[in-house]
Amino acid sequence: MITGEVAAHLRCSPSTVRRMVRRGQIPHYRFGKLVRFRLSEIERWLTLQQEGAALLRGKSTPPNSDQLSLFPTGGENGE
Repeated sequence: MITGEVAAHLRCSPSTVRRMVRRGQIPHYRFGKLVRFRLSEIERWLTLQQEGAALLRGKSTPPNSDQLSLFPTGGENGE
């Protein structure tokens, strides 16, 4: 994909996509002066961005019971 196609896909301006490329905020490939994108990587990146925004809004996914908790919720010493 080229910058204009990514911009249309993300519903933003091509200059926004170019700025994100300069800052290293979006996955891309550089071939000399040419910048190209893979649709699959843009989709994955977009999903991660949306999940991060949901976490910031407090709409996190349920906690994984296999993960260690730093904040005890009761039990032996965490009463």
